[in-house]
Amino acid sequence: MPTKTKYPSPKNPPIPLRGEIWLINFDPTQGDEMRKQRPAVVLGTQASGLNLSIVVPLTTWRSEFIQVWHIIEVASKPGSGLTAPSGASCYHVRSVSHGRFMKKIGAVSSEELEEITACVQNCVEL
Repeated sequence: MPTKTKYPSPKNPPIPLRGEIWLINFDPTQGDEMRKQRPAVVLGTQASGLNLSIVVPLTTWRSEFIQVWHIIEVASKPGSGLTAPSGASCYHVRSVSHGRFMKKIGAVSSEELEEITACVQNCVEL
């Protein structure tokens, strides 16, 4: 019998911090949205009393991403919690409920966080 994935309790949602990498359940999704459970970098967490955070999902790094301006490489180094290099897909930035956060796995470096933030700004034309 398959085991059910345990999600955080809505009464006790996690409190993610900027720069942390969390495993997030993005389903259900529609169209070209990133799907399934995947790591994501937290960009923003303090939305006036809302249990939401702004995140950038990560995907497995591929060499052709070097040519894609909206995907930033995130290294798999000690402290990141990542088992392989990943790409922060900045065009997929979204606000998600804290109830979707499954577990903290690590954090990005300050340099990676700055680069991801600048890329998101370009994606939303700020």
